[in-house]
Amino acid sequence: MNKTLQQLYKQREELNQKIAKEESKKVKWTKIGNLEWSENLGEMDWYEAKKKCEKLGGRLPTRVDLLDLYDNHHEKCVDWSNYYWSSTEYSGTNAWAQNFSTGTQHGSTKTYATYVRCVR
Repeated sequence: MNKTLQQLYKQREELNQKIAKEESKKVKWTKIGNLEWSENLGEMDWYEAKKKCEKLGGRLPTRVDLLDLYDNHHEKCVDWSNYYWSSTEYSGTNAWAQNFSTGTQHGSTKTYATYVRCVR
């Protein structure tokens, strides 16, 4: 039985989706506002963060998502200190990060290790 390359790619994609679904079950998700937020996934660069969130079936939050969370649900984020990546790019080499200690946002180099929480 010969399989075409297209069939093999489809099988690989289906397997990757099953793996992502199982991995996502291992992550604690908490509903805050209109979104579910993952637990802190640790520090990683922006590129790794985007891939990790996609792999978990979510996405990296936007700059607005993070600002809304800080402004309207800060009491639910008391253990969120430090900076967290957003998906919003500041420039070709920088993306916005949210500081949950001070409420400020700034552009950070995408290759720096910063904390990550995903949304879905």
